[in-house]
Amino acid sequence: MKTLLLITAIIFPLFASASDICQSTTLMATYNIEPTTNDLAPNKQNQLVLLRAQNSVFHISNHEVATQWTTLPHNHMKKTSYFIDDKRAIEYEATKTISNQAWQYHAQLLHPLFQQQSTLIETTGQGCDKLEHYQQQTNTKTVDIWWFPAKKLVQRISTILSDKSGPADKAINWQLSEMTYDNKMIQQQLDTFSAYQSTDFADIGDNESDPFFRKMINLGFIEHSASGFYDSEGNSLSSAHQH
Repeated sequence: MKTLLLITAIIFPLFASASDICQSTTLMATYNIEPTTNDLAPNKQNQLVLLRAQNSVFHISNHEVATQWTTLPHNHMKKTSYFIDDKRAIEYEATKTISNQAWQYHAQLLHPLFQQQSTLIETTGQGCDKLEHYQQQTNTKTVDIWWFPAKKLVQRISTILSDKSGPADKAINWQLSEMTYDNKMIQQQLDTFSAYQSTDFADIGDNESDPFFRKMINLGFIEHSASGFYDSEGNSLSSAHQH
Protein backbone atom coordinates (compact mmCIF):
# COMPACT_ATOMS: atom_id res chain seq x y z
CA MET A 1 0.00 0.00 0.00
CA LYS A 2 1.24 3.46 -0.80
CA THR A 3 0.25 6.80 0.66
CA LEU A 4 -0.90 9.45 -1.80
CA LEU A 5 1.42 12.22 -0.68
CA LEU A 6 0.33 14.53 -3.49
CA ILE A 7 -3.04 14.86 -1.81
CA THR A 8 -2.07 14.93 1.83
CA ALA A 9 0.62 17.53 1.18
CA ILE A 10 -1.89 20.14 0.02
CA ILE A 11 -1.94 22.98 2.54
CA PHE A 12 -5.51 24.08 3.07
CA PRO A 13 -4.90 27.19 5.18
CA LEU A 14 -4.12 28.71 1.77
CA PHE A 15 -7.79 28.33 0.84
CA ALA A 16 -9.68 31.53 0.25
CA SER A 17 -12.68 32.10 2.46
CA ALA A 18 -16.14 31.12 1.29
CA SER A 19 -16.96 34.80 0.80
CA ASP A 20 -14.13 35.20 -1.71
CA ILE A 21 -16.25 34.28 -4.70
CA CYS A 22 -13.55 35.29 -7.16
CA GLN A 23 -11.34 32.52 -5.79
CA SER A 24 -10.47 30.21 -8.68
CA THR A 25 -7.68 27.93 -7.45
CA THR A 26 -9.72 25.97 -4.90
CA LEU A 27 -13.34 25.01 -5.48
CA MET A 28 -15.68 22.13 -6.23
CA ALA A 29 -18.17 22.46 -9.09
CA THR A 30 -20.78 19.92 -10.21
CA TYR A 31 -21.94 19.68 -13.83
CA ASN A 32 -24.90 17.82 -15.27
CA ILE A 33 -24.19 16.53 -18.78
CA GLU A 34 -27.16 15.61 -20.91
CA PRO A 35 -27.17 14.47 -24.56
CA THR A 36 -30.33 14.90 -26.62
CA THR A 37 -31.30 13.44 -29.99
CA ASN A 38 -34.19 13.75 -32.41
CA ASP A 39 -35.41 10.25 -31.66
CA LEU A 40 -37.54 9.42 -28.64
CA ALA A 41 -34.98 7.18 -26.99
CA PRO A 42 -34.23 8.20 -23.39
CA ASN A 43 -30.83 9.79 -22.82
CA LYS A 44 -28.73 9.10 -19.77
CA GLN A 45 -27.69 12.15 -17.81
CA ASN A 46 -24.10 12.09 -16.60
CA GLN A 47 -22.42 14.06 -13.87
CA LEU A 48 -18.91 15.47 -13.60
CA VAL A 49 -17.45 17.05 -10.49
CA LEU A 50 -14.55 19.43 -11.06
CA LEU A 51 -12.41 19.82 -7.94
CA ARG A 52 -9.51 22.25 -7.83
CA ALA A 53 -7.12 22.18 -4.89
CA GLN A 54 -4.12 24.45 -5.36
CA ASN A 55 -1.80 22.58 -7.76
CA SER A 56 -4.14 19.61 -8.26
CA VAL A 57 -7.33 19.21 -10.25
CA PHE A 58 -9.75 16.27 -10.15
CA HIS A 59 -12.47 15.11 -12.53
CA ILE A 60 -14.95 12.84 -10.75
CA SER A 61 -17.24 11.06 -13.22
CA ASN A 62 -20.63 9.75 -12.08
CA HIS A 63 -19.22 8.94 -8.62
CA GLU A 64 -17.43 5.98 -10.22
CA VAL A 65 -14.01 7.05 -11.47
CA ALA A 66 -11.87 10.07 -10.69
CA THR A 67 -8.73 11.38 -12.32
CA GLN A 68 -6.26 13.70 -10.63
CA TRP A 69 -3.66 15.81 -12.43
CA THR A 70 -1.01 17.52 -10.34
CA THR A 71 1.45 20.12 -11.58
CA LEU A 72 5.05 19.62 -10.49
CA PRO A 73 8.20 21.71 -10.96
CA HIS A 74 9.96 21.92 -14.33
CA ASN A 75 6.77 21.51 -16.44
CA HIS A 76 5.97 18.05 -15.16
CA MET A 77 2.48 16.71 -14.49
CA LYS A 78 1.42 13.59 -12.60
CA LYS A 79 -1.77 11.61 -13.18
CA THR A 80 -3.59 9.40 -10.67
CA SER A 81 -6.75 7.37 -11.34
CA TYR A 82 -9.20 6.53 -8.54
CA PHE A 83 -11.78 3.73 -8.73
CA ILE A 84 -14.41 4.69 -6.21
CA ASP A 85 -16.32 1.42 -5.79
CA ASP A 86 -13.06 -0.50 -5.28
CA LYS A 87 -11.41 2.19 -3.14
CA ARG A 88 -8.23 1.70 -5.15
CA ALA A 89 -5.91 4.07 -6.99
CA ILE A 90 -3.27 3.80 -9.70
CA GLU A 91 -0.47 6.38 -9.82
CA TYR A 92 1.35 7.09 -13.07
CA GLU A 93 4.89 8.36 -13.41
CA ALA A 94 5.22 12.13 -13.55
CA THR A 95 5.99 13.19 -17.09
CA LYS A 96 6.91 16.38 -18.89
CA THR A 97 4.22 18.50 -20.51
CA ILE A 98 4.79 20.27 -23.78
CA SER A 99 3.12 23.41 -22.44
CA ASN A 100 1.07 24.64 -19.49
CA GLN A 101 -2.01 24.50 -21.71
CA ALA A 102 -2.54 20.85 -20.79
CA TRP A 103 -2.96 21.73 -17.13
CA GLN A 104 -5.28 24.65 -17.95
CA TYR A 105 -7.36 22.37 -20.15
CA HIS A 106 -8.03 20.01 -17.25
CA ALA A 107 -8.58 22.80 -14.71
CA GLN A 108 -10.96 24.83 -16.87
CA LEU A 109 -12.70 22.07 -18.88
CA LEU A 110 -11.89 24.18 -21.93
CA HIS A 111 -8.88 24.72 -24.13
CA PRO A 112 -7.13 27.86 -22.84
CA LEU A 113 -7.23 29.39 -26.34
CA PHE A 114 -10.99 28.98 -26.72
CA GLN A 115 -11.57 32.74 -26.41
CA GLN A 116 -9.28 33.43 -29.36
CA GLN A 117 -11.07 30.76 -31.39
CA SER A 118 -14.59 32.00 -30.57
CA THR A 119 -16.81 35.03 -31.09
CA LEU A 120 -17.85 37.00 -28.00
CA ILE A 121 -21.65 37.23 -28.21
CA GLU A 122 -22.58 38.95 -24.96
CA THR A 123 -21.22 40.06 -21.59
CA THR A 124 -23.43 40.37 -18.52
CA GLY A 125 -22.79 41.07 -14.86
CA GLN A 126 -19.65 42.57 -13.42
CA GLY A 127 -16.77 41.82 -11.11
CA CYS A 128 -16.68 38.25 -9.89
CA ASP A 129 -20.08 37.59 -11.46
CA LYS A 130 -19.11 38.78 -14.92
CA LEU A 131 -20.37 36.20 -17.43
CA GLU A 132 -19.18 35.97 -21.03
CA HIS A 133 -21.03 34.13 -23.80
CA TYR A 134 -18.83 32.83 -26.63
CA GLN A 135 -19.74 30.91 -29.76
CA GLN A 136 -17.79 28.69 -32.15
CA GLN A 137 -19.27 27.57 -35.46
CA THR A 138 -18.13 25.03 -38.04
CA ASN A 139 -19.90 23.20 -40.84
CA THR A 140 -20.83 20.36 -38.51
CA LYS A 141 -21.35 21.91 -35.08
CA THR A 142 -22.13 25.02 -33.07
CA VAL A 143 -20.68 25.41 -29.59
CA ASP A 144 -21.95 28.03 -27.15
CA ILE A 145 -19.91 28.63 -24.00
CA TRP A 146 -20.89 30.68 -20.96
CA TRP A 147 -17.80 31.50 -18.92
CA PHE A 148 -16.96 33.27 -15.63
CA PRO A 149 -13.53 34.83 -16.42
CA ALA A 150 -12.77 35.88 -12.83
CA LYS A 151 -13.45 32.38 -11.52
CA LYS A 152 -12.02 30.67 -14.61
CA LEU A 153 -15.14 28.54 -14.52
CA VAL A 154 -17.59 27.27 -17.12
CA GLN A 155 -21.25 27.91 -16.38
CA ARG A 156 -22.66 26.15 -19.42
CA ILE A 157 -21.57 24.49 -22.67
CA SER A 158 -24.08 23.74 -25.41
CA THR A 159 -22.86 21.74 -28.40
CA ILE A 160 -25.17 21.16 -31.36
CA LEU A 161 -24.02 18.66 -33.98
CA SER A 162 -25.71 19.22 -37.31
CA ASP A 163 -25.89 17.88 -40.83
CA LYS A 164 -25.78 20.30 -43.75
CA SER A 165 -28.67 18.46 -45.37
CA GLY A 166 -30.96 18.56 -42.36
CA PRO A 167 -31.69 19.84 -38.86
CA ALA A 168 -29.53 19.24 -35.85
CA ASP A 169 -29.61 15.59 -34.88
CA LYS A 170 -27.73 15.66 -31.59
CA ALA A 171 -26.94 18.09 -28.81
CA ILE A 172 -24.86 17.86 -25.65
CA ASN A 173 -25.40 20.29 -22.78
CA TRP A 174 -23.15 20.86 -19.80
CA GLN A 175 -24.78 22.84 -17.00
CA LEU A 176 -23.20 24.00 -13.75
CA SER A 177 -25.61 22.86 -11.05
CA GLU A 178 -23.67 23.42 -7.84
CA MET A 179 -20.47 25.08 -6.66
CA THR A 180 -18.79 25.36 -3.28
CA TYR A 181 -15.67 26.83 -1.72
CA ASP A 182 -16.37 24.97 1.54
CA ASN A 183 -12.98 23.97 2.93
CA LYS A 184 -14.38 21.16 5.06
CA MET A 185 -16.31 19.57 2.21
CA ILE A 186 -13.35 19.73 -0.17
CA GLN A 187 -10.93 18.38 2.44
CA GLN A 188 -13.32 15.51 3.17
CA GLN A 189 -13.28 14.47 -0.48
CA LEU A 190 -9.49 14.65 -0.62
CA ASP A 191 -9.19 12.64 2.59
CA THR A 192 -11.43 9.98 1.07
CA PHE A 193 -9.16 9.61 -1.96
CA SER A 194 -5.97 9.65 0.13
CA ALA A 195 -7.26 6.65 2.11
CA TYR A 196 -7.49 4.46 -1.00
CA GLN A 197 -4.98 1.66 -1.47
CA SER A 198 -2.63 2.97 -4.15
CA THR A 199 -0.27 1.19 -6.54
CA ASP A 200 2.30 2.60 -8.94
CA PHE A 201 1.47 1.74 -12.52
CA ALA A 202 4.99 0.31 -12.92
CA ASP A 203 4.29 -2.22 -10.14
CA ILE A 204 1.11 -3.66 -11.62
CA GLY A 205 3.06 -6.43 -13.37
CA ASP A 206 4.11 -7.73 -9.97
CA ASN A 207 0.50 -7.84 -8.78
CA GLU A 208 -1.34 -9.44 -11.70
CA SER A 209 -2.96 -11.97 -9.37
CA ASP A 210 -4.83 -9.14 -7.65
CA PRO A 211 -8.53 -9.42 -8.66
CA PHE A 212 -8.75 -5.64 -8.95
CA PHE A 213 -5.98 -5.46 -11.55
CA ARG A 214 -7.40 -8.41 -13.46
CA LYS A 215 -10.70 -6.57 -13.65
CA MET A 216 -9.05 -3.34 -14.76
CA ILE A 217 -7.10 -5.15 -17.48
CA ASN A 218 -10.30 -6.80 -18.74
CA LEU A 219 -12.04 -3.42 -18.83
CA GLY A 220 -9.12 -1.83 -20.68
CA PHE A 221 -8.26 0.71 -17.99
CA ILE A 222 -4.71 -0.54 -17.69
CA GLU A 223 -3.81 -1.90 -21.10
CA HIS A 224 -4.91 1.31 -22.78
CA SER A 225 -3.87 3.71 -20.06
CA ALA A 226 -2.49 7.10 -20.96
CA SER A 227 1.25 7.55 -21.27
CA GLY A 228 1.17 10.67 -19.13
CA PHE A 229 2.46 12.90 -21.93
CA TYR A 230 0.10 15.63 -23.11
CA ASP A 231 0.04 17.91 -26.13
CA SER A 232 -0.89 21.61 -26.13
CA GLU A 233 -4.59 20.76 -26.07
CA GLY A 234 -4.34 18.42 -23.10
CA ASN A 235 -4.63 15.27 -25.21
CA SER A 236 -2.67 12.22 -24.16
CA LEU A 237 0.29 11.25 -26.31
CA SER A 238 1.37 7.67 -26.84
CA SER A 239 5.02 8.53 -26.28
CA ALA A 240 7.24 11.40 -25.23
CA HIS A 241 8.53 11.83 -28.76
CA GLN A 242 5.29 13.03 -30.26
CA HIS A 243 4.64 16.77 -30.77
